[in-house]
Order: sequence, then C-alpha cells, then structure tokens
Amino acid sequence: MKKITLFIFAFVVSVASAQQTFDLDWMVGVNGAAASFTIEVGDTMRWTWGDALPHSVTNQGGSQETFDSGIITGLGTEFSYTFTMEGTNPYQCDVHAGTMFGTITVIPALSIDDKFARNVKIFPNPVEDQLTIASLYRLDTFKIYDISGRKVGEGTGTGTYTQLQMSYLKTGMYFVKVTSGDLQTTLQLIKK
Repeated sequence: MKKITLFIFAFVVSVASAQQTFDLDWMVGVNGAAASFTIEVGDTMRWTWGDALPHSVTNQGGSQETFDSGIITGLGTEFSYTFTMEGTNPYQCDVHAGTMFGTITVIPALSIDDKFARNVKIFPNPVEDQLTIASLYRLDTFKIYDISGRKVGEGTGTGTYTQLQMSYLKTGMYFVKVTSGDLQTTLQLIKK
C-alpha cells in the first residue's frame, strides 16, 4: 500500500509542476514590459518573428543563462529556449537592439494564478490615448472600472496583445480586470 501511495503522490507532484511553453511575438518595437516576463525553472519561451525582417534573440551581459538564436529572417520564424536556472536574463535583438529588448526572470515555482498575475502588463501607464495589455496567456476579456467600481469599458482580448483606445475616459484612476479562462487579475491604471 505504501508503494501505491508514493506513486500517486509522485504523479500529483509531477502534474502540478508541469512546465509550460510561452509565446512572444518578436518584431520591431517589442521591448521593455511587452517583452519582459516571469516564468518558472523549466519553462520555455518561444519567440516568433512577427515581421519579415532579420532578428535575433541574444542574451546580454549579466544574464544568468546563455542563449543566442543567431540572426534569422522570415515571418513566422521561431526560436525557443528552455530556462533551467533561477535568475534574470536580459536579452535583445542584435539587429534592432534599441527597439527590441526585454528580460526573462526565472524563479523556482509559481502557482498558475501567480504566473498569470505577474505576467499581465499594461502600458503606457499613465496612458493618454492607446493602452496595450500584454500577457504570456491568451487574453479572453477585459473590463475597466472607475474608482467607484462602475464599469466604464469592456471588450474581448485579441491574443497575447490587446490594444485599447482610452481617449474616451476622463483623467483619473481606473482598474483593469483581465481574464484568461478561469484566471483573472486586476491592474491599476492612471488616465492622463
């Protein structure tokens, strides 16, 4: 009986810590918060070229791990890397270093809810006209609430990047609730 219990426990632990692959559309202008995520040891990042220009995915100095796609050209081209050590990994496109860069932070373990919440980004914040919501997960819906809790906007996500027109909102503080399946998180937003 002890052997069966141990087997079941080992199975549950291995299912609970299943590693994931996350996708990032990699093109000119994707940088900073839009290209910086927190993942677990053993997770894989897959960069997919979103334009036909030559790009690379290359670690920068101070990176915990060494990875380099070399310069590759072609819409839809992919480069994947599985991160195996805790730490920060700044990276860039060597061809477009000033406009294509980010950081992958690797930590030992996260719950699915924490991983989702840490990897939903809104920018710019404060915002004037156009807001971008970026995530490692496909976004299903978003709802915008004013400080009194009244819903002032909502919509459907368009993948891992969603752009919203915010010019209709008055200056002030808002909350953006984002969902992906059963996952949800709420972020604070300032409208200029």
